Amino acid sequence: RLCTSYRHIAEHCGISLCASHGLISKKHCEQLKAAGVSRYHNNLETSRRNFPNVCTTHTYDDKLQTIKWALEAGLEVCSCGIFGLGESWEQRVELGLTLAAEGVDSLPINFLKAIPGTPLEGTPPLPPAEALRCIALMRLLNPGREIVICGGREHALGQWQSWVFAAGAGMIMTGDYLTTTGRAFAEDHAMLA
Repeated sequence: RLCTSYRHIAEHCGISLCASHGLISKKHCEQLKAAGVSRYHNNLETSRRNFPNVCTTHTYDDKLQTIKWALEAGLEVCSCGIFGLGESWEQRVELGLTLAAEGVDSLPINFLKAIPGTPLEGTPPLPPAEALRCIALMRLLNPGREIVICGGREHALGQWQSWVFAAGAGMIMTGDYLTTTGRAFAEDHAMLA
């Protein structure tokens, strides 16, 4: 059903399609590509060493395998993670180097916005200067790749959101995100102006 929908959108709307369905098989990657999907989204979330502190339902290798299958199917891949999960700077470097080695096309950078009732509830937001350094680090380790600032931007950066471009980002996601609300397009438009 998804591929039928993607095929219809690709044929009639003239937009690029990016699918985000978690861990999938090589066959599913090939089906998505044939249906007109051009990019697959699968965040690594954090470094390999920090991953067990964040996720216990699947492995880091499961994530990497999905990325490899997507690339083999001819899909572009967008993958990065969430900063502010308690990771060290060394682990941030490890994530950036992994993304470079995998050859991902786009790095969607998120910042933790702690949600009540979750294990990371009460985690303070990254200071704006640290969040900007995370962006600069990903730019340094992944030259020529798209850097997109996504979830948690408003929470971590506040009045410093426009600085993401000086730090190395080329795009921002506007509106709501997968699990949290974002900023209204009109506010982002005014900021960009």
